[in-house]
Amino acid sequence: MKSTPGTVSRRGFLAQSAAAGALGCVSSVPAAARSLDLEQAGDDANVAPQYRGFVKKSVKELPTPALLIDLDIFERNLQALANYMKGRPVSFRPHAKAHKSPAVGKLQLASGARGLCAAKLGEADVLVRGGIKDVLITAEVVGKLKIERLMALLALTPDVKAVVDNEQNVIDLSEAALASKRRLKVAIDCNVGQNRTGLDKPEDVVALAQVIAKQKGLELIGLQGYGGNNQHIVGFENRRAREVQSNERVVAARQALEKAGFTVQMVSVGGTGSYNIDADFTGVTEIQPGSYVFMDSHYNKIGGKDAPEFSEFGNSLSVLSTVISRAVAGRAVVDAGGKALSTDESTPEPMDLTGATFGVAGDEYGALRLQNPSRDLKVGDQVQIMPGHCDTTVNLHNVFFAVRKGMVEHVWPIQGRGRTD
Repeated sequence: MKSTPGTVSRRGFLAQSAAAGALGCVSSVPAAARSLDLEQAGDDANVAPQYRGFVKKSVKELPTPALLIDLDIFERNLQALANYMKGRPVSFRPHAKAHKSPAVGKLQLASGARGLCAAKLGEADVLVRGGIKDVLITAEVVGKLKIERLMALLALTPDVKAVVDNEQNVIDLSEAALASKRRLKVAIDCNVGQNRTGLDKPEDVVALAQVIAKQKGLELIGLQGYGGNNQHIVGFENRRAREVQSNERVVAARQALEKAGFTVQMVSVGGTGSYNIDADFTGVTEIQPGSYVFMDSHYNKIGGKDAPEFSEFGNSLSVLSTVISRAVAGRAVVDAGGKALSTDESTPEPMDLTGATFGVAGDEYGALRLQNPSRDLKVGDQVQIMPGHCDTTVNLHNVFFAVRKGMVEHVWPIQGRGRTD
């Protein structure tokens, strides 16, 4: 597995976070997060019966396919981002769409994260009910039923936040908040080049802000300008040039708001591929990296600032598979196929085996083409596969098996799996 620079203690970052607040995290992090008890982050008592009983067992005893987190690398990833952000005026709000798990989210908070992002209302529901209070929902919440669900979360925490780009949606949210006798924090969504959601022009942003200002149920806190289309651009300078253009667009919207008399508390941008571009961009207040905790074969290839590979964060996530057939020379079939490994961005890759390439051979089957394999595979042998896309691979599994040196330390449920609602 790929590692990253940095040193950790024998028990590593997680134990440090449990004992002393993790990496000297900033004073704005709640005391509950700074003194995080690892067992509260999730253990096998919180998972379905079929996943219990594996703590302190060897990974060789796990039912496959199994989604693994290498804790040593995972801890270094948490530490690497926290160290990079330390002393900068910009905060980090990790995107939970990567892990969909309050257990992982609490560890990110312990590392100094300001709060978390959720891609959908369903993910936010899982996070808030899992004990994470500061959550920005990065897609618009539209429609009576969903707005009612959002109000239920607002009743649990005043720090759940929504993004908006439509006048009627603004009015609907305000009316629901007033009916609930609460006030919802909202950020205006800006299109910074992805051409998905968000307003294009600063003057349109100001116009919507003026509508929000008239709504007694809403508080305008700022802007979101997510350049997701920039995150995987190959070559750091190419990526930087595009991300700078995106950030200039959202900062222009900020300047227009301020000129019109609005206070802008938050400008939330970026992701893992642009973290070291956004963190120093004037006018930005927070960044939204998500994949950094896990990484995948797609991110590995985009190139780093000072290296041909994007190696600032290591590959902590893998799918453990078992060889179930060697019926044909030059091919090994494993029990991890399209239902265990997504292929929407890049092809998964063997991690503990060289001289072989992976291909999905069906819903339940993966085929390893063996050109010059570094070990002779037999039926029953295990092979770790690096996901091509961590977010969508996580969405295929019910639990993380958090392992260290081949032994299971924790089993964390993925409560946000499938919560695209």
